[in-house]
Formats: sequence, structure tokens, C-alpha cells
Amino acid sequence: MKTNRRISKACTGPSVILSLAFLVGLFTWFAHVPHAQAANVSYVGTDGNVYRTSPDGTLTEKVTSDGTAETAYVTPSQKNDGTIVAIKKASSSAFAYFINPATGQVKDTWILAKTGAGSFAPFNGGTISPDGGVFVYDWHYFDCGTYPCTLNQRISFLAGPGTTNPCLINCHVGYVRPRWIPGTPYAGFVDTQFNRIWVQKAGSSQPAAWLGFNDPNGGDMLSFDVSTTGIAVLEVTPEGSDAAEFAFWNTNGTPPAGSPTHRCSAVNVAKSPAYPRFSPDGSMITWQDRGSVYVANVPTQNNGGNCTLNPVKVGSGKEPAFGQATLQRTGPTGPTGPTNPTGPTGPTNPTGPTGPTNPTGPTGPTNPTGPTGPTGPTGPAKPRIALKVNPATAKVKAGRKTKLTAVVSASGAAAEKIKVCATVTGKARKMVKPAGCKTLPGIGAGKTARTTLAIRTVRKARGSYPIRVSASGPGIKTVNSKSKVKVTR
Repeated sequence: MKTNRRISKACTGPSVILSLAFLVGLFTWFAHVPHAQAANVSYVGTDGNVYRTSPDGTLTEKVTSDGTAETAYVTPSQKNDGTIVAIKKASSSAFAYFINPATGQVKDTWILAKTGAGSFAPFNGGTISPDGGVFVYDWHYFDCGTYPCTLNQRISFLAGPGTTNPCLINCHVGYVRPRWIPGTPYAGFVDTQFNRIWVQKAGSSQPAAWLGFNDPNGGDMLSFDVSTTGIAVLEVTPEGSDAAEFAFWNTNGTPPAGSPTHRCSAVNVAKSPAYPRFSPDGSMITWQDRGSVYVANVPTQNNGGNCTLNPVKVGSGKEPAFGQATLQRTGPTGPTGPTNPTGPTGPTNPTGPTGPTNPTGPTGPTNPTGPTGPTGPTGPAKPRIALKVNPATAKVKAGRKTKLTAVVSASGAAAEKIKVCATVTGKARKMVKPAGCKTLPGIGAGKTARTTLAIRTVRKARGSYPIRVSASGPGIKTVNSKSKVKVTR
């Protein structure tokens, strides 16, 4: 049975509509083991550290040892020289760490710049350019300096350490999950509607529309990648599903130019997001699925039908990415040759008698310690807030409204003008519609205040949707709480 989804290439002339027939697999690709080994796959292990492995999974190296489940590394990518660049939080900021995979030592760190009182980076992650000169990442912008509060996701670029302005090079609002376009200094990304891929191009300050859905309800386009051989892979999911499908396309030109044609599609590959990534030579592809990392050969089928991936599991973890370096297998150590015997030691000369020790004179008086000066006064206490949201899971029928109660408590000092907002991301935004932010007046130290947040659901909403509730104020660290809305018929 065919689905009604259509992917099109955006252009200035008539729309080019290219139908995807997502059928039961009729063609089989029989090469089970990835055939090329001149590469490696880096990924984040279940312990939060960075690993790298050969494409067949037979050689695995642990690169870092300071990651934990709470402070895990994120989206490791690789430079052409083998350096691994991965994101990790330190205090309230996140940094791109440049790691020597042979020693695990950090060679450099670049802070992921952001602005806005409630902003955080990264939103999903980032990736280094192959030459290592520029790092691109997505982040979450949130600020209540104006009313209503401003909330969006952004793409920014870094070209070195110490940058505090996230828009110093460029800043694109409303996009996530960036990828570099091979052979160019430009990147592409997914819009936050998850409908289309957008790509930077020469002579334009804004990205240009590329492949995407004509029907906004046709499904979600969650991620993508472009190979050095001119093939693109789109990770798409049907509406209301979390089953990732990989649609392979011939780009027929450097994106966003060209007239892409559909090669084939592999259905039910993984649970989304899978984050497919090509190998440097374009012959292999890697992705994540339910805590495991897989590698397969890229299908050779080119007739627009369905194809099958035959993956090999190469590790336990997530967020894999290929690099050019080939892991070396260490051979056995040969036997050690005989040791030459040591000759006899000659006689030791006797030591003469030791002379008398001079007596120690009396110790002089100790000078008294002077009085300690007064301690300077401590500045006024800073306000802190805590947030609790009830219920943890709100139940509601489709097409109706429900409410979450946010309880904000202050400590240290009185907290002024606290903004409380509920937000949703990804596919949930189409199903769940939070109302605007609420403003709480001053909350005295040791006191609490409550407010309700209305949540509306659409008629076709089904299942559980995550809700992020945040509270922030002038000079106060933003706090967050997670809840769910469970929608029934």
C-alpha cells in the first residue's frame, strides 16, 4: 500500500514533485558486511564517553574517560586529520572539545556561544568542518526581556575559541540539526517544522529551500546527510509514527542546486531519530537505533523503488559519525632475547669514622602574630528559585484543554517578575498547543507562588507528548521541569 507523502525540491519555477513509493521491500541488497575498512566510526557509549570502532566492529577504542551519564559527550564528529570534536557541558556552559584520539588528551576547547537569559546550547548538537576551521551547532534561544517571551531554535558558527557572540559569523533562526555540504564551505539544516531541508549558498544571507514535503501533514523530515559521491539520505517518519525510513536520492548537483532524483527507500530502519551519516568515500552509512550503532553498505539500487539495508552492529551507544582514520590492529609481541650475565662486583672501600656533631644553639623567641584585620561585609543574598509542576502527567481527551500547575518557590532573597512558560518541540508542536507565558509578581524569600498553564490539544492528537516548563527572572538562573500530556480518544 502506498502512502500519500510526496517530497519535492523547492525551485523558483514550477514545483518539481517526486513521488516516494514506500512499499514492502521488493529488492534485497546481499552484502552484509561493510566492504571498505579505510575509515572509523566515532560514537558516544552508554557510559557517556567517546569511542571509535572499525566499520565492521572488530576493533574498538575508548577515547575519553571523563564522561558520565550526567555529563556525557554529545555528537562526536571528526576532522580530516583524525581529531575528534565532541560537545560536553561544564557548569552552565557547553564546549566543543578537540580530542587527540590516540591519547584522549584535549587539544583545544571552544565555548558554544549563546545569548538570552534562558538559552542553552546545544539543542541537538554540532559538527566540525572536515578541515577543522569552523564548528556549526544548533541551540535554544529563550528570553523574557520582552513580552511575550521570545523562543526559537538557531544555527550558529564558530571559527575559534573565546567567541561569545553566537552570530559573529552567521545566525539562522528556525533551524536545527546542521550538516556540512561536501566540497563547499556551506551547511544545510532541517527547519523546526521538520518539513524541509534548507542549504546555505553563495551570495545569499539566508538559506535556500531544498528537498522537503509539500504536505505539512505528510510526515516529518528529521535529519539528513550528503555524501562525497553526490548521494543524499533523508530520514523521514510517517505522520504520528517514530519509525525512521531512509530515502536515498541522487543530488545531481551541489545542494541546493541540481534536480534530485529518488534512488530507493529503506523502510522501518530504526526508531527515530536515527541520524544517518555517510562514510568519507560514500560507500557506507552508519546510524543509531535503540542504544546501538549500526553500519551498512549504501544500496546500489537506482530505480526509485524500495531497497533493504543489511546492517552490522558495531557498538552500544548513539550519535555515530565517520572519520577518515583507519584503526590499526596491533600484532603480537615477539619473545625477549637472553640477558647478558652481570660480572662480579669489586670490593667496597671502608667508610672512615664520622666526626663529632656540633651542638645546636638555643632557639630565639618567636615573634608574636599581629591582629587580623576586620572581614569585609558580605553582599546581599541573591534570589534562587525552584520549580515544581503538577501533575507530572496530565490526561486529556483529544481536542480539549487541560492545565498544568506550576509552583515556584524563592530562597535567599525575594524574586521579582518570574516568567513561567510551557513549550513543546518537534512533532509535539503539531498536536499540543501551550498558551502564552504567565508572569508572577514578587515572591518573598521562603515563599511560594502558583500559576496555571493552559494546554490545548488538537483533535488528531494521540499518545503522550513531553512538555517543558521553565521559570526565569532578572538575575535569576532559569530552572526547568518536565511533564507530559497524555491524550486519549
